[in-house]
Amino acid sequence: MQLKNIVRFPVDIRRAKQILASRVASTETLTQRPIALDLYTDQMLFDCGRHFASLAHHSREIGSPFFVRGSRLLLASVARKIHGAEMLAEGHTTWLRPDEPLPSEAVALCDVPISQATRLGMGSLQIEMMIGRDILPQRPVMPYPMHPATLRHSDTASRVALRSEFARDAILFAGSQKSKYGHQKMNQSFGVLSRLHILEVLREFVSENATIPIRLQDSAETPISSSQWLPFLAQHRFFVCCPGAAQPMCHNLIEAMSVGTIPLIEYGDRLRPELSDGENAICFRGADGLRDAIDRIHQLTASQLDEMSRSAAAFYDNHLCGKTFLAAVRDDTLDLTQRQIVMPFHSENFFTLPRLQAA
Repeated sequence: MQLKNIVRFPVDIRRAKQILASRVASTETLTQRPIALDLYTDQMLFDCGRHFASLAHHSREIGSPFFVRGSRLLLASVARKIHGAEMLAEGHTTWLRPDEPLPSEAVALCDVPISQATRLGMGSLQIEMMIGRDILPQRPVMPYPMHPATLRHSDTASRVALRSEFARDAILFAGSQKSKYGHQKMNQSFGVLSRLHILEVLREFVSENATIPIRLQDSAETPISSSQWLPFLAQHRFFVCCPGAAQPMCHNLIEAMSVGTIPLIEYGDRLRPELSDGENAICFRGADGLRDAIDRIHQLTASQLDEMSRSAAAFYDNHLCGKTFLAAVRDDTLDLTQRQIVMPFHSENFFTLPRLQAA
């Protein structure tokens, strides 16, 4: 646990208690097998705790009560995170102390190896969450979630409707363009261009090719409400899937594909299965590859573009939908022979390589 979380504990634990005391109990009847997070570390506190909120959201969608077990120090730290606090406020979420048992039939997702999970009442199915940067073979890969604010305005029916509602045009990027998205470590660590480098290349391309419809929108200057984000995406044919600040994966890729907007992307190999160039994405490598990709896009016919949009949406449905994935984990319909799920959403591994090599 980081020192700052210990120092902030008195304030944060009060916040946590207030959230738990003031939340409104759910009126829904959730009768399916419970989902539980059994947490021993602070590994899941990254990304403002968005994975807490998304897992709680999907748990409710599939009819499962949601339990989180951890220490008071961890509870305080979770409450400090924007989306961690959102999870705690959910009426179907229950926080448990380390000495309290999980429901006997629960699916327990742990942030340590199962062999190191020492608490009683672990649940009938225990799975290790392997949080880090490396993608290991023969283990399911958890889809990166939509942003929690977008999730609240997303359901299967609305996504399907948006896929055919608009006459799509243009190549879009809309998102933050803060300086933190220009660090060279993106290229050094993952071999991909940073967000700001990609946007610089595209601006140069637009200045040389004024007729090319490319829209680069800064969310600080022209914000889009979460309720309108998916409809806005669905009006565009392509989305430029720039990396995040610390690692390539970004929620806008998932959101774009969910409504059939085709990703223009350099890190398509970070998904499992990998994206296929010319089928469900336009993939590129480096600045010259990006320029070539734009040229290739403008040689595609209307029928080819429509087919790629359908393929992008199908890829989301089959591989990126968090609701579908969590239901498969709960129902043990994935290949969970290793009892591990990979979460490659970070710039470093929270698991040790010796253990991986032995697996």
